Amino acid sequence: MARLAFVAALIGCLGSPVGAQSPPPPPARPRVIVVRMVERVPYGIAFDPVRVSAQPGDTVRFVQAGGMPHNVEFRSVPMAADLGELRVGPMLVSVGQTYDVVIDGRFPPGKYVYVCTPHEVLGMAGIIYVEERPR
Repeated sequence: MARLAFVAALIGCLGSPVGAQSPPPPPARPRVIVVRMVERVPYGIAFDPVRVSAQPGDTVRFVQAGGMPHNVEFRSVPMAADLGELRVGPMLVSVGQTYDVVIDGRFPPGKYVYVCTPHEVLGMAGIIYVEERPR
């Protein structure tokens, strides 16, 4: 009997029995997602990559990597989004300049289409898919 109590105590110290649920993983750390503004042949002016996925807390960093001025203007957003001053970003004119967009409460889950205002007619557009953070 004492031996059985010892084994039970030992198992209790070692943790849950096999098959028991483990605690959920810690939340993912916010990421920095880089989108370059480029000019390249033969495809012309573009955001690279064109499509990205982000979660709340992530930062989408737009990096000027070309010789022409570029910006970010959100054109199509979910109905619940209220981007305020983030709707149109600054003009980036020097290689290496950046514009950061933090995916916060202004960005409910959904599809966000953006363009470079001066190069929209040339097809310079991209998409951010904002996903719900896994629980």
